[in-house]
Amino acid sequence: MGGTSRIYLDTNIFISAFERKDTLGLQLGQLFTACRVLPVQPFATSELTISELLVMPYRHGDTDMIGAYEKMMVSNEWLQVSSVTKPILKRAAWFRSLAPSIKLPDAIHLATAVDAGCTQFLTDDLGISKAKLPPDSALTILRPDEATLASLLESLAE
Repeated sequence: MGGTSRIYLDTNIFISAFERKDTLGLQLGQLFTACRVLPVQPFATSELTISELLVMPYRHGDTDMIGAYEKMMVSNEWLQVSSVTKPILKRAAWFRSLAPSIKLPDAIHLATAVDAGCTQFLTDDLGISKAKLPPDSALTILRPDEATLASLLESLAE
């Protein structure tokens, strides 16, 4: 995977990739397509993601989107889907003790990213982007802007 290590994908990244019909959605789709041929799982997320993804499709009775998300949210060649475990919940509590403004679901995502060995966290959530992480954290928060996505695509191609 070139110079990029495992990247954690926040729920809003999946929503943008699969529900938005704009430049961001297209770039994220390209990113997901590019990673499918790699010999390692470049991306990780939490089982919590499926719960967050299914809210609107359930609300709108969108069985196609429900099926697509359920099919996608299993560990596969490009995505590690981690369980929400007691150690992750304890780490999430620790993150919240350091930054009380972080919502519990966001803290669970951050803790899962650390547990999965991610060094980058891709999110469009401004609350996470501004979160104060522990000083010893190797996690870098990335925003899905054009330059960041182009850089990620380039590093996947190396």
